[in-house]
Amino acid sequence: MKFSQEKSGRFCVELDTPPEIMARYRVLVADDEASMTDVVARTLRMDLHCEVVEVSSGNSAIALLNTESFDIFITDMVMPGLHGFELLGQVNATWPDLALVVMTGHAPEFPYTEVVKAGACDFIRKPFPPLELLAKVVRIIREQEMLRNLKNAECRYRSLFDLASEGMVLLGEQSYQVRDVNRAFERLCGKSREQIDGTYILDFFGEAERTRLETWLSLCARMGGGLIGEVVLDSDSGTRHFIDLSATFIHDAGGPAGQRMVFLTAKDVTERREIERQMADTAQRDELTGLYNKRGFHSRLAWVVKQAVENQTPLSLIMIDLDNFKSCNDTYGHQAGDAVLAATGGIIRTSFRRVQGDTGFRFGGDEFGIILENTNTVGAHSVAQRLSESFDKIERRGTTLSIGVAEYRFGMSVEEFLGAADQALYEAKSQGKNTIAVV
Repeated sequence: MKFSQEKSGRFCVELDTPPEIMARYRVLVADDEASMTDVVARTLRMDLHCEVVEVSSGNSAIALLNTESFDIFITDMVMPGLHGFELLGQVNATWPDLALVVMTGHAPEFPYTEVVKAGACDFIRKPFPPLELLAKVVRIIREQEMLRNLKNAECRYRSLFDLASEGMVLLGEQSYQVRDVNRAFERLCGKSREQIDGTYILDFFGEAERTRLETWLSLCARMGGGLIGEVVLDSDSGTRHFIDLSATFIHDAGGPAGQRMVFLTAKDVTERREIERQMADTAQRDELTGLYNKRGFHSRLAWVVKQAVENQTPLSLIMIDLDNFKSCNDTYGHQAGDAVLAATGGIIRTSFRRVQGDTGFRFGGDEFGIILENTNTVGAHSVAQRLSESFDKIERRGTTLSIGVAEYRFGMSVEEFLGAADQALYEAKSQGKNTIAVV
């Protein structure tokens, strides 16, 4: 706001706040001197374009405030009826957002500090020049606009925060205690904001994940942020979620200098992960038999060998070959041959123990395999016999089964283990087919 003097000698106001904003403000003026309310009203209407309503007592002001909305209340301190600190106290208690300005010719009786304590945001001594009144009202309007813009920004932030599809969390940097969460994170946890507020964020994760997350957050604190993928979060409902977490360390405007907050974004990737798992599983499946293919066999075998070594548990491998399968195709046709392969796959699927982690495979052509975890050759031979007996009961089209069984010996490589099972199958073939050989 600037002041300039016209040729007539009157000072005018050059506003840096648009007149249309000033015009939105409603001002209530209370004074038992009509000349005073007239001066205040005329000044604010002419220079600021505010809407001004005049009353002559505190009681009239209270009655009007109960029925209409005002932004600023300018009041004398000495009037008939309700006035002084009693008036200020009632107004401040009932309408705390109302900007309260005191004007008085009895300054010694109403010290500035006491007036401010009673809720006033400014103080004018009578008599006063109009420019002083304008300056104070313009300052109040600016502050009100800043507060309104801040509230609007906070509302927009809260809407974006609450309605975001991804979970969002605000944490204290030192304690990692939750300060705020949005609705998406409430759904992930199966808890309300009130239940989550003030809790330790790592309590939502299992022990294995806690160690991983603590290390990650320490790195993020040094770098200002970071990402971590597929963290397991178990909700109160018993649902397990896989989430990708991102962290950003931001300045805490409401805290001590240098203190930061942690802004976490949690993206639920459970469905994506399951789709990817199903796609990977499909890529490793043999369409005809429903068993895993050769690619799936090699990746699985390497993993179970590693587990057997680490846990010191037995592991066996069954290799199967359909005897006379080429003759079956030549005699009965490929459609009949496919039926025999599909039936063989069905028998394999029903012959192993899923609870033990047994897995069946088709390598292509007429070769099959079964990985038997926690199983020695005795158990594997029993599975092979059951498999052979089941095969004898189907329409075999002249085919039989040659089966080789091998047990993993510690110190073997994956290739050596597979080679032992192949050798067992070769011996079964050498013995005249339709038999089981164990090495």
